Amino acid sequence: MEEKKSTKKVGVNTSSGAKKVERIEKEKRTMPKTKAQSADGAVKKTVTKKVQIENSKADLRTRNAKAKAERKERREMLRAERKQLLQERKLEAKERAMERRMQAEERAQERRAARAARKDMLKNETAVQRLERKERERQDRIALRKQNAELRHELELKRKEERIHKRQLAEANRRHKREENTKRRKNRTPGFGGWLAAVISLGAASLAMLTVITIGGINMNNMSLSMADGYRSQLYELTELSENLGSNLDKLRIATGAKEQRKLLTDILVQSELMEGTLERVPVDMATTNNITSFVNRTSEYARAGLNQSASGRTLGEKDSQTIEYMYQINASILSELQRLRDTMTPKDWTNLIRNKKKGAMNDSFENLNSNVIQTPSSIQDGPFSENKQQVTAKGLLNAEEITSAKAEELARNYFADYHIKSTDYTGEVSANGVECFNITLTDERDREMYAQISKAGGKLIMFDSFEHCQANNFSQEECVQIAQKFLTKLGMQNMKAVWLQENGATANINFVYEQDGVLCYSDMVIVKVCETKGMPVGMQAHAYYLNHGERSIPSPAVSQEQAQTALGNLTPKTARLALIPYEGEEVLSYEFSGDYSEHEYFAYISAETGEELELFKVLNTKQGRLLR
Repeated sequence: MEEKKSTKKVGVNTSSGAKKVERIEKEKRTMPKTKAQSADGAVKKTVTKKVQIENSKADLRTRNAKAKAERKERREMLRAERKQLLQERKLEAKERAMERRMQAEERAQERRAARAARKDMLKNETAVQRLERKERERQDRIALRKQNAELRHELELKRKEERIHKRQLAEANRRHKREENTKRRKNRTPGFGGWLAAVISLGAASLAMLTVITIGGINMNNMSLSMADGYRSQLYELTELSENLGSNLDKLRIATGAKEQRKLLTDILVQSELMEGTLERVPVDMATTNNITSFVNRTSEYARAGLNQSASGRTLGEKDSQTIEYMYQINASILSELQRLRDTMTPKDWTNLIRNKKKGAMNDSFENLNSNVIQTPSSIQDGPFSENKQQVTAKGLLNAEEITSAKAEELARNYFADYHIKSTDYTGEVSANGVECFNITLTDERDREMYAQISKAGGKLIMFDSFEHCQANNFSQEECVQIAQKFLTKLGMQNMKAVWLQENGATANINFVYEQDGVLCYSDMVIVKVCETKGMPVGMQAHAYYLNHGERSIPSPAVSQEQAQTALGNLTPKTARLALIPYEGEEVLSYEFSGDYSEHEYFAYISAETGEELELFKVLNTKQGRLLR
């Protein structure tokens, strides 16, 4: 029994240990196998990851290569497009250049055709037609300039009105704000709550009345502001026109070129006419602006006369300088007063002006101007009796044989044999101050042109002019007189005596008169212009000579020189001589005295028959030389 129990116990213990051992062994056997499996799995994962990375890189390289190829393809396409566009632009530019060349050639052909047509027209055009055509062209230019000036003026007025309106709005806003601030300060007083009901009641009771009064007041204020703005604009416009007029007159005082003088005269004509229209709208009585308007009218007439003179081929001379200087000074005084008035007019002055035009600052200023504006001098000359033309028929050409235009060209070549003339051109006929003439244009070897008038009766040189540029004073005044005297002798004018010399820059203008038996015959006058640079005549005017020249029966003086001298008064004579002068349509024998008084030089002409003073001239020393007034 005991053995069985013992055996069973052992068996139980062995079995239990064996199981434990087996479990342990089993764990031992399974453990290495699990680690190996884990290692294999890790390797497989690593390999898979590397494969994935390689695949990703391969895909990336493929995409990059594809993108690079696409970029290259786009670049090639863009390069091809740019090349095609450049070729198209070059082709278009070439086509445009060809078109421009064709247009330029067409314009050149048109210009050549126009020049040829003009040349044919000038050959067949008479002097009268030429003057009429130039007058039409000048009027067209004046009209265009006037239109442009009016447009600029209207634009400037509009801008000024806008600026004035903005200033008025700003001032109204500031005034409104000040009133609001004043009301708020008043409303802050103690006990305001107690006044509230009374204020509301009063406001309700008077609302309708305040509305009517306010609207009426606004309308009246707007009307007054509008009138004041209009008057102010007219004053500004008048001031601006006077400024422009003064600027152009200032330039005209020193302008010597024909083109520049025409431009300035055109501007002066336009501005004076605009100024005249503006003066009519100034809010003062017309009687207050009579003299000012008259001055503006005379300025306009002078500019128009100057343009007519320019159209006939003559430039403004020394005789015009004093007139221009006078106009400049008068306009300067007008402008000064207008500027002062513009800058000092107060709102009260504008209000008074609206209520009564006959009182106030503007009316006072215009009355002051009106009383100080005087008339333009009517006689400003470049020598004694230089404007005289007694006859309407040419006494000096009576019974002379009439010549042809071909003969006139031949004579012109002879008259200017020393001028290296290469060609002459007959350009028509003209009646110059009662003398029928052929117009001849002469061209020298340097392609410079001269313009001459040859009389149909006798083939005399009536006038000529050239455009020689004289700068240096290489010849003295005495030498210039000798040169002019020799030129007149060549033309067949004998016994000519120089009586006046006026030097302008490097040009000497010399007045010659015919001398008979020691008496100067001022009606027979020739004016010669000599260039002091080259020592040669560059202009001549002999209309008065050929209109009046002839032998005269000169009476003996009924009054001695000593008796005539007593009529000079304070004038101290330096020279005295007998002269036949044009006076009231006749030739009168007189004594010519020159002398000084109060640092000024004068010429006095005393009748040799009655001893009365006939004419008196004052010598003006200006920048343009010596002038007579």
